[in-house]
Formats: sequence, structure tokens, C-alpha cells
Amino acid sequence: MKKWKIEDKTLLKNLKIFDLFKYKLVSPYSKSEKKSFDFFVFNSVDWINVLPITNTGKVVFVEQYRPGTDSITLELPGGMADKDEDPIESAKRELKEETGYSLGKWTKLGVVHPNPAILTNQCHTFLALDVEEVSSPQNAGSEYTQIKFVDLKDLDKLVLEGKITHSLVINAIYWYNLYKKD
Repeated sequence: MKKWKIEDKTLLKNLKIFDLFKYKLVSPYSKSEKKSFDFFVFNSVDWINVLPITNTGKVVFVEQYRPGTDSITLELPGGMADKDEDPIESAKRELKEETGYSLGKWTKLGVVHPNPAILTNQCHTFLALDVEEVSSPQNAGSEYTQIKFVDLKDLDKLVLEGKITHSLVINAIYWYNLYKKD
């Protein structure tokens, strides 16, 4: 495989959490003439996912409304990393903001590209063991979360039953299952 050549990048719009760019890309596979194509790409800061587990084996989840699917979803705490913030610090901040839980023993489980076709960022997934409640959730702006505890042994079942549908949450569960095998 060969990488395509980026001939031009044009910022179309700042959308608060994304910058929308139009890329003009030249295919390395054109035989007779130079062929270029337009692609639209969202530039974003990295995202964070935290799988927080209490010392009693409960996973701290959040329920929240998601306008993209017009539904209430069951998700792990997470969000956007602040610019120039280390991913682990973003993870600790997001966990405390969304759930009021903190402390614990932290391990990085993995990193993925959420959608490399249209997104430039990565999603960092962390495991936080023995987390403890230290405050109330600090919901602000349009964010409103409610805490829900799930037995660790029920994670796979909730995915199979369609109760957890967020792809990055399923990814975190996958990373955790790999971590358990070690």
C-alpha cells in the first residue's frame, strides 16, 4: 500500500469540538493522469475512556442523553483531553467530573483511532482499580450524567444484550478482557 499525497488542506468550519477540513488528496495509483479526490476530515483533540472498578468489583458507569442517537446510553466515563494535557491526567479529571470517583491504581489499557476515515484523533483507554467516591459528579454546561454500577462479570452480557452499544465502550471492555488474560 502507498500513502496518498495531501495536496491541500482547507479549514471549512470550527465546530467547537472539531475543526472540519477539506483535504484534496492525490491517489498514488493513477496510471496515466494525476487523479485527486476531495475528502472531509474532522480534526479533534484526543479522547479518553476510563474503566473504573471499585474494590467490590463494581464498574462505575454513567448514563447520559446522546443527541446523535436521540437515546439514553450506558457508557464508561470519558471525554475530551484538554490541549497539552497528558492522557492519564485527562482520564483522572474526566472520571472525577462525571462520577465523583477518583484515586485508585491506574493502568493504560490501549489506544485506538475512533474512525480513521474521517477523524484525526486517538482514544486512550485506562483501567482504574479500587476507585473511591470523593465528591458528587460535577456536571457542567450541557453535560448531565447519572451514575450506574454494573457488576464486572456482567460486562460481556450487557454488550451481547445490546444494552451497551457505544463502540468506544465496547473497545474498552475488549481491552480489559485482554488485560485479564495476562
